Amino acid sequence: MQDTSGQRASNHFHKEYKDPTLPYTDGARSLLNISRMLKFGLIAFIPLAAFQAALSSIALYDVQAYFDLVFRYPFASTILIASSLIYRLVYIACIILSSWLLFRAARNLHTVAPGQLKTQPHWAWLWFFIPFANFFRPYEAVAEIDAVTRRNAGIGAGSSPQLLTWWILFIGSVFIGSTNISLPLENMFQVALILEILSGIAAIVAAILFMRITSELAQNQEHLKVAGVAHVFD
Repeated sequence: MQDTSGQRASNHFHKEYKDPTLPYTDGARSLLNISRMLKFGLIAFIPLAAFQAALSSIALYDVQAYFDLVFRYPFASTILIASSLIYRLVYIACIILSSWLLFRAARNLHTVAPGQLKTQPHWAWLWFFIPFANFFRPYEAVAEIDAVTRRNAGIGAGSSPQLLTWWILFIGSVFIGSTNISLPLENMFQVALILEILSGIAAIVAAILFMRITSELAQNQEHLKVAGVAHVFD
């Protein structure tokens, strides 16, 4: 009697193989292209965030010079408005690409290593938008995805040591940048500018770290392409 268990194990990862008892067997894809697009987006985001922080620094140093630049020179004002708009569009693009990458990374793991990942693919990115839970659940999800990927790729146990630093800086930049301070202080305008500068610096460093983390994650998931698993990434 011919043993077909090996063939079945290989077919488990073929796109044409369907088994209702196994989740996401037809959904895995390589992360490399998404990672590259996200990298380009983050590379664009970094100088734009630096420019916004620089504008806040100018206003902090000499508020009159800042207002002269904005109101007296139409060309400069147009550049500032355009840069602010591009900054927001790039930021939104990075959010979309990050969500797409994390969704795909989680779905790949549910395909090649069923039962090992607790985080469901849709929650890998939805946690970022759930109030209060988004202070810790996104970090837990990304850390789990990274750790399970490393373990199955034979790279080692645990997640990247850069993850916690990235998360502290990222959540700090978001929290500081969105804080609406209404304290009765005479120098409230200066305090707001200082917070904007700190938020921008934290966002820049977080973007650099996240670029490294997602690039490594994409490369590590490529190591899962062995035997039948390779067909999942076609």
